[in-house]
Amino acid sequence: MKIMCANENTILYGYKIIRNCCIATMLCVTLVSCNDAEKTVFNDDVTTETDANDISVYESDTGDLSLPEFSISDEGVLTAYNGTEYNISIPDNVSAISEDAFGASPVAGEIKTIKLGKSVESIDTQAFVSLTALESIEVPEENTNYKFLDGVLFKNDNTLFFCMPNIIKDNYDMFDVFFDIISDKIEGEGESNLVSGGMVAEIEREFADLEDPFNRKYYISCNSFTANGQTMEVDKSIIREYKGLNYFKSYYAYVTNQCVVYSNRTDCGFGNTWLFTDNEIIRVEVINAEENREKINGEEWYNNSVIIFMRGEDGSLNYIRKPRKYIAVGGTYDCDIYWTGLNEFVKEEGTVEIENGKIVYKSEKSWTAIEAGYDKYINTMFNENNNGFSTVEEYLAHNAEVYESAK
Repeated sequence: MKIMCANENTILYGYKIIRNCCIATMLCVTLVSCNDAEKTVFNDDVTTETDANDISVYESDTGDLSLPEFSISDEGVLTAYNGTEYNISIPDNVSAISEDAFGASPVAGEIKTIKLGKSVESIDTQAFVSLTALESIEVPEENTNYKFLDGVLFKNDNTLFFCMPNIIKDNYDMFDVFFDIISDKIEGEGESNLVSGGMVAEIEREFADLEDPFNRKYYISCNSFTANGQTMEVDKSIIREYKGLNYFKSYYAYVTNQCVVYSNRTDCGFGNTWLFTDNEIIRVEVINAEENREKINGEEWYNNSVIIFMRGEDGSLNYIRKPRKYIAVGGTYDCDIYWTGLNEFVKEEGTVEIENGKIVYKSEKSWTAIEAGYDKYINTMFNENNNGFSTVEEYLAHNAEVYESAK
C-alpha cells in the first residue's frame, strides 16, 4: 500500500482504511514555522492507492502503518495477525486459519485468548505454534465446527484436538491429555491429529477391551509424529508390542533445550525413542533382553543398558540408565540371580547433549546396590531361598565368579 500526501512535510496524525474503496480520506497535520512559532495546518488532500491484488486489511494496532492487523486472503484465509492485543477476536469473514498465523505479532508469546469467528471451518495444525502462553479459545454459538472444553479445542468431527500450553507440564503431556480429558468427551473410532505446540501426533483410536485393567475407553496407536518441521512415519512392525494394550501409557512427547522427544516404550523403558533435532531425527532403541541372548553391544544380555529419557525442570534433556538385571518388570526383579555384589553398579543419572548428530551422555551421579537400597531386597530373597549358601556374602561371591558385573 502506498500513501501519498500533497505536502512532503506532512506528518500523519491518524489514519483509517476503508475497505472496498480505492481512495480513503486521511487526516494529516502539517507543522509550519511562522515567526518562530508553530501553527497547526490541517490538510485533507491525501489519497491512498491499493493494488488490486492486495489482501483484505483491517485497521492496525501495530504502530506500523504498512501492516494491517489481520491479513486475510480473498478466499477467507487468515494468513497473519500483526496486532498487539493479548485477547484476539477473529473477524467473521475468516473461514480458515493458516500455519503460524499469529507468529508475526510482536506479542505472540503473550497472547492469552483467541475468539474464533463464526465462519471458521478449518484450522491448520500449526496455526497456534507461536502462542506459547495461550490459555483458551472462545467459540461463539454460531460456530458449530469447534468446541472448547477443559483446555482443549475440539473439532466437532473428532479429527483435530489442540492442547493449550498451560495444561502441559513436565510430566504431563499431550497423550495424558487424551486419556484424561479428550477420550471421555468424544465418541467413535477413527483417526485424529493430536496437537501440542509444534508437536503433531496422527493417532488412530480404537475402543478398549471392556475388561481393560485401567478402565480406559480407548487404545491409541500413533501413525506419524511431527516436530521441528520433520515428520516420522511410524513403522508399525516395531510398535505392536507397545500399542497400549497391556500398559496404561506407551507414548511420551515433550520439548527440551536439546530436541523434541517422542517415545513409544513401556514404563520399564523397553521400546523406541526418537529425538527430533532442528535438522535430523535420531532413534534410540532399548531392547527387552531375555535369557540366553547373545551379547548386546559387547555386554552380556543381563547387563544391557536400559535408558529412559525425561525432561528436567530447567528444560534440559536428562536420562536414567540401569542394567537390565536391575529392572523390575511387573514389580518383580526377574534377573536378580545375576546380581554379583552390594558394590555393583545399579543406576546412573545425568544429562544428554547432542553433538554433530551424536548422543553424548554426561553422568552426574551413580549408585551401587547398597547405596540404592538393594541390600534389603537381597536379604529378603536370600532368606526365602538361600540356594544352599550359608550367607548372602557367600552367595554374591559365587555369582561374581560366574556372571559379569554391571558397569
